[in-house]
Amino acid sequence: AKLNSLSFRLFDGEVKGQGKMIAGAETPPFKGSVALQGLQLGPALKAVAETPVSISGTTGADLSLQGKGFSMPDLTKALEGTGHLAVKDGKIEGVNILQEVADALKVAGISMGDAKATAFSTIETDLAIKQGVINVQRLLMDSHDFQATGGGTVGFDQKLNLIVNLNFSQDVSQKISAASPVVKIAMKEGRLSLPLTITGTAQAPSYGVDVKGLIGKV
Repeated sequence: AKLNSLSFRLFDGEVKGQGKMIAGAETPPFKGSVALQGLQLGPALKAVAETPVSISGTTGADLSLQGKGFSMPDLTKALEGTGHLAVKDGKIEGVNILQEVADALKVAGISMGDAKATAFSTIETDLAIKQGVINVQRLLMDSHDFQATGGGTVGFDQKLNLIVNLNFSQDVSQKISAASPVVKIAMKEGRLSLPLTITGTAQAPSYGVDVKGLIGKV
């Protein structure tokens, strides 16, 4: 079965693709490419799974995929692919990254705005999929209060293993460093840069600051 020009609307966005599948096997082999433009990520993610942390925003992506079978065990075993993903003007609902950093550093008495959301202008990353793991490469996130770069892995089983370097704005840097003498040492040219680890699962993410790495830098 060959799809020469597949096109449909999905969550206010347009999806275009092409590919082929060899029918008749218990786990049919398939190969194809998909391009997304203007898709609204918030409602799309809610349709797939309910998690404490969700991301909204307008999404574009280019993906090339191949695999065998369409059940989750088959996809975990055989799905491979590469791609690029960009999300514009959105929010990470359910977590305030600045507050998580302050809590991880045990900085008391600091309130970092919206208790349960992180607004951003851009999230952009390259992706590589193999053996049930999504490798997040060259991640870039821009927000009003910080810029984040890094990468890591997200499993089909929802396990997270990410490390991102957060470069804070001068205002936020001053606010955190004023409450923490240890952090103040890491200030450079009026700005603070901290390595943030994200582990656990999508259902229960855990955040920490790599203090050993920070001390090593100092």
